[in-house]
Amino acid sequence: MPRRAITSVTVDPNMRCSRIYPVESSTGQISDLQTVGLKLNRDQAIHLATVLLMATRNWDEIDITAFRSKKRKTDGTYPITVTSRAAGGDDNPAIPV
Repeated sequence: MPRRAITSVTVDPNMRCSRIYPVESSTGQISDLQTVGLKLNRDQAIHLATVLLMATRNWDEIDITAFRSKKRKTDGTYPITVTSRAAGGDDNPAIPV
C-alpha cells in the first residue's frame, strides 16, 4: 500500500443517529417547536464530533440536517448530514483534514 500524506484523508459527512426529537408522529406544530434533539450512541457521537472538527477548519458556516422521516428499516437509525460552503465559496462534498 503506498504512503499517503495526511492531507489526503477525508471524513464522510454523512452519518446516522439513533433518534430525532420531536418524533415524526408528534402532534405539535413545527412553528411551536423550541428545541430539536438527536439521540446518539458513542460511535455516532464520535463520528459527528470528528466531522464537526474537520468542517470548522475549512468552513465559515456549517449546516447540520437531520432527516426524521427517513428511518432506515435495517437498523432503525436516521440520516444526518453536515454541509456548507468552503471559505472560498466552493462546495466541498468531503471534508479534508
